[in-house]
Amino acid sequence: MFGSVADTPVGKAIELLRETVGTLEPRCLGGDDAARLLELFAEAERLAAAGKALAARRVEETNLWRHSGHRSAASWLAATTGSSVGAAVGTLETARRLEALPATAEAQRAGRLSAAQAREIASAAAADPGAEAELLAAAASQPVAALSQACLRVKASASDEAARHVALHRSRRLRHWSDADGAFRIDLRTTSDAGARILAGLKPFCDQAFADARAPRRRESTEAYAADALVAMAGAAGGGGTSGPRAVVHVRVDHAALVRGHTEGTEVCEVPGVGPVPVATARAFAGDAVFEALVTKGVDVVAVAHAGRSVTAAQRRALEQRDPTCVVAGCGLSQGLEIDHVDGWALTRTTTVERLARLCRWHHHLKTYCGYRLDGSPRSWQLVAPEHPPDGGGGGGDGGQGPPGTKQAAPTLDLGLTPARAG
Repeated sequence: MFGSVADTPVGKAIELLRETVGTLEPRCLGGDDAARLLELFAEAERLAAAGKALAARRVEETNLWRHSGHRSAASWLAATTGSSVGAAVGTLETARRLEALPATAEAQRAGRLSAAQAREIASAAAADPGAEAELLAAAASQPVAALSQACLRVKASASDEAARHVALHRSRRLRHWSDADGAFRIDLRTTSDAGARILAGLKPFCDQAFADARAPRRRESTEAYAADALVAMAGAAGGGGTSGPRAVVHVRVDHAALVRGHTEGTEVCEVPGVGPVPVATARAFAGDAVFEALVTKGVDVVAVAHAGRSVTAAQRRALEQRDPTCVVAGCGLSQGLEIDHVDGWALTRTTTVERLARLCRWHHHLKTYCGYRLDGSPRSWQLVAPEHPPDGGGGGGDGGQGPPGTKQAAPTLDLGLTPARAG
């Protein structure tokens, strides 16, 4: 068990930093003092990132993350630090690589490398260890963008071209989310040739978007026209030359808001998994798309129950509204969710919305096969681990990995903490 973190050197340093930031009045600083203070905070940030990576790697090795029901060490790290799973995967991957790159590891521990610099160098030096010194020198004198390009060249020259292309293809992905402003965002990772095909297909739509803006003398950025072009390309692809609807858009909207024309109070009008949309936009969808609005006043779908095991369409829609993401606190996955009979249909022989919950595949697996259970009620479910959680099983699709087959004792750090036991 860990001792009191507040009594460790790290805990005391954090408390002092918290007090300093809490009482900081930047308007009392001159420009030179503010610049120096920024440099100090940046160094503290680099040192904290190095310490976080070292500690996260040890958590991964000890399997502690399994005991809280997470699908991988990366999932646990993301929930603990408030970061994305992708960022957590990168942190752990860099920490593993640095174990074989002592010069880069020392530079990071000394606060000379940011997390981004360490990640770039570790990725390239893992492919060509001989380039480590050159890349460290580049990090000291070049911006991150230039360092990234240098690392890409190292990886390209150190790997088989065909094999690298295959690996990139296997790592392809497209993710989307809504940012803090409610804007729809896309992140695409694919091979260069696939990217070239996308850009080539997008070009005529970009040209058309530019032409459409020229007539009314509307001037916007090239990036804005490219965004319009992507939407237009998606619309054209959805047509397919058929007489049916061009797209399928599901909108969840309160009936009162749909009738009124705008939302009020806690009323909702949104595309599930994408974000809020104006009621006027939802109405416009009905003209050229399959438009489904879940009416939240009228039939009380929550109370619908039947003796069969399958979930009715009304119940499914109610669950999608109530549980837009996996119900396990801190999970947040919204894709590929599975419906779980909380009490077990074999025991109750009834299917009610109140005793159904949507879980991601990993947490559904834990509940079904690993002795975990869901306690509580809708919107306040708690995943409870068995007294002795199983240590078996692999990481999930977010890139988490279990500890290597051969474990080496980690060096002891004098932090005033009792060493953790392997899970």
